[in-house]
Amino acid sequence: MLLGMGTDPYAAMAAELNLLSRRLDGLGAELLRLRAAERAGTPGTEGFPGAPGWSVPSAAVAAAPVAQGWPGPWGTGGPQNVSEKPPCGPQAPVNQQVPAALGGPLRASRTHSQAPAAPGGGPRAPRRRSQMSGARVLAWTGGGVTLLGVVLLLALAASRDWFSPMGRVTSGVVLGAALIGVALRLHRRTDARVGALALAGTGFATLYLTVAAATARYELLAPTPALLLALLVAACGLGLADRWRAQVLGGGVVVGAAALAPVLAWGWLLVALVLALQLATLPVVLRRRWPVLALVAAAGPAVYGAAVGGLADVAERVPTVAVAIGALVAGLASALPAARLLPAGPVGALVAAAPVAVLATSAAWGGWDGAALVAVAVVALAAFAAVPGTPRAIRVVAVAAAAVGLFQATFLALEGSTATVVLFGQAIVATVLAAQLRARLPLAIGTTYGAIAVLIALGRDAPLERLVRHPAFAGGPLLVGTAVSALVLVFAVAALVAGVRIGLVRPDPASAPLWVPAGVVGLYGVTSLVVTLALLVSDDRGGFTAGHALVTVSWTVVALVLLARGIRRPALRIAGMVLVGSAVAKLVLFDLVALDGLARVAAFLGAGLVLLAAGTRYARLVAEAEAAE
Repeated sequence: MLLGMGTDPYAAMAAELNLLSRRLDGLGAELLRLRAAERAGTPGTEGFPGAPGWSVPSAAVAAAPVAQGWPGPWGTGGPQNVSEKPPCGPQAPVNQQVPAALGGPLRASRTHSQAPAAPGGGPRAPRRRSQMSGARVLAWTGGGVTLLGVVLLLALAASRDWFSPMGRVTSGVVLGAALIGVALRLHRRTDARVGALALAGTGFATLYLTVAAATARYELLAPTPALLLALLVAACGLGLADRWRAQVLGGGVVVGAAALAPVLAWGWLLVALVLALQLATLPVVLRRRWPVLALVAAAGPAVYGAAVGGLADVAERVPTVAVAIGALVAGLASALPAARLLPAGPVGALVAAAPVAVLATSAAWGGWDGAALVAVAVVALAAFAAVPGTPRAIRVVAVAAAAVGLFQATFLALEGSTATVVLFGQAIVATVLAAQLRARLPLAIGTTYGAIAVLIALGRDAPLERLVRHPAFAGGPLLVGTAVSALVLVFAVAALVAGVRIGLVRPDPASAPLWVPAGVVGLYGVTSLVVTLALLVSDDRGGFTAGHALVTVSWTVVALVLLARGIRRPALRIAGMVLVGSAVAKLVLFDLVALDGLARVAAFLGAGLVLLAAGTRYARLVAEAEAAE
């Protein structure tokens, strides 16, 4: 018998169940519509029970009762009584009978991440973020004030003899432990985690400062167990930050402890305390890849190490050297694994901050002792840069820091003209290395060294005054001046060759800002070398005038070489013409006044004849070049 026949009781039961299902679906759709209207702020729907956190488009639900025979809010629109039977055949599932306005089967979507609509139709302005930001500021401000109160209590208690030292330390431990306990309890609630982070950071910083006070102020702990205990406290705080995945908690522990530690401790112990903080942060930084926490932890050893090293007494040299080298090793040891996990910028900052304490300590000492201490940093930085797999940007920072250390060591160990000669030697070696490797970094270091050495030479070892009027120097300064002048010339040539091999210096006007300064330095070196050599031969007026006559002729010869090479290279041709003009100007403005006798005649005749011969030859070369074109 067919299911659609009226005499079948099973068919009547199926029709009744289908009608009941439709009425329940209609009731659910109405509830969802009212819930959506309540979220949209429609009057008259407040307090209506609905499904919390779920919504459907209100327009789609409102259109549902009248589309495709969908039952109305309370079953209207469908069969009115049991006698009205559904059509024969299988019925579509209820969830597939949803009108197209709902987009197919009835769906409910979470709206936690969606801002509810405002009564005007637009999105409601989010306020939770600003409220949370304000709560965070208040919480961490309260933590900072609390830490300041703890430090004042520990310091004033020691200066005014308030209760026993053990009582002071015990009160600090109890306060820190209570703050941490409250933080652990509050962190279970989502809406209280901002305060929990601030309380935990304040608690661990309080314990850390209590350890510092017990060691430096009250002498209740020896330095070695105190540092181990401080490392344990910092590790616990940073471990909790790792568990809660809160970088701000780790930063709060480090900043709170390091910023107020100088009030309670000083000297090498202060640097050791902040070094313990940096070492405790390393596992968490590498695990969570938190670059900000790494930078915050590295700032303490760099700043305090520089301050303590610059003001250390002679009696504390050994522990000061130990903590300065410890800061160097800790910084480079942190940067080595971080270079493969963190961005290059923060890791480069770690490498640059690592030798700060050593540089400051060595500068305060001076002499060969300070130079030897800097040499340790230079070797460590060079070894770090040579590690395979180190990113290029970080390697550049390490080499630059090593170059700064080498420069400082040179002037700490050497003085006077010896330092200038050694600095020129380092500049020449760096530029030659740049030419061989075709690398820009050695060229930049060599150029910097050479520029500083040239400025020193202009002021002391090979002054311009010696080139303008006859000096009354003895043989020693003239020998030094000759050597320095030769080094100036060699450095200029090496820098030009290295620039050409690397591709920075080209015979075109675009690279003129690079090769023009090198040419001027080389011209100065040639002039100073010729004059000082003439003075070495004859330290009188005759030697001085003969030297300048040779200088004028040499300028002319160099100008002719540039003109010959610049027939098809405009930049060299322009440089040659400028040098010719300079030689003529020197003849008229200086040689005509300063020279006399045969020297003046020789200068004018030599320069004139060279210019005449060169002009004739240059005209032929230009004509041949034009004919070839």
